[in-house]
Amino acid sequence: MKKHLFPLLLLIGYLFILIKVLVFKDVALIRIGELRLNFGGTQEGPPNLIPFKSILPYLLGEKGFLIAFINLLGNIVALVPMGFLVPNIFSNFNRKQVVVLAVASGLVVESTQFFLEIGIFDIDDVILNGLGVIIGFGIFNLYTGFSKPIKKVATGLSFTILVTIFSLYVITSYELIHLPFGLEPTINEQKQINTPIGAVNNNCCDLCNGTGGTGVITAIGKNYFTLERRDGKREIIKLTTQTTIKNSAGPATNADLKVGDRVTLVIDDTETASLVLVCGIIDKPSVLLK
Repeated sequence: MKKHLFPLLLLIGYLFILIKVLVFKDVALIRIGELRLNFGGTQEGPPNLIPFKSILPYLLGEKGFLIAFINLLGNIVALVPMGFLVPNIFSNFNRKQVVVLAVASGLVVESTQFFLEIGIFDIDDVILNGLGVIIGFGIFNLYTGFSKPIKKVATGLSFTILVTIFSLYVITSYELIHLPFGLEPTINEQKQINTPIGAVNNNCCDLCNGTGGTGVITAIGKNYFTLERRDGKREIIKLTTQTTIKNSAGPATNADLKVGDRVTLVIDDTETASLVLVCGIIDKPSVLLK
């Protein structure tokens, strides 16, 4: 019983994080250079019931290899602990049972998102999540076959990796050291930043902090604009009613965007913008509340 207690506690903690991140999409923004990626928040659209329909475009690089890498690997890695911890708790866990666990885990995650209307059902996510469970079970089998000295080395290496990941999380979240990558507050958290009580100063700072942003707008359509990135690559950025647009004067709309504006973006894996920050300072009269 004592032998199974520690992995049981780990499983409970892991399930809490899994529900928070994978089910409710409570994920911080991922910052890589000036690029902001948003894999959290409510997602809308029709369900995907065709296997590999969304996986293939990622593999072919149609949405950018960086986004593909993060999206595909993230859905796999997220369920690896499930495949490793459950066999540690239940003895004689066999291959048939791990397949059932793999399919069930992916279906529960996707179905919960669908019925709570916080995400879309995607059969490809079920496949990737299930693959993660199977990989975790494979790691468990390798681990149990190791001799005691090798197990100690593997345990120490795993502990070192976890401590490193946790340290990077703390460093990037609290900006203790400036790294070329990191985490930033979610869109909802950024919306809750208020001006001090008593005064509203419409002249704000450069929202891009003098970096020049992700790129420059070269064309504008009804619900999209064309962005020329710093590396010269052009891409179509989609806008929805959920897109938040801000300039230094405060909240803005699609109509306020102009060709030539430099912007910093938060986009998801479909190149839809969650947040558009217009660089530079816009002068507007300050308003003093009495």
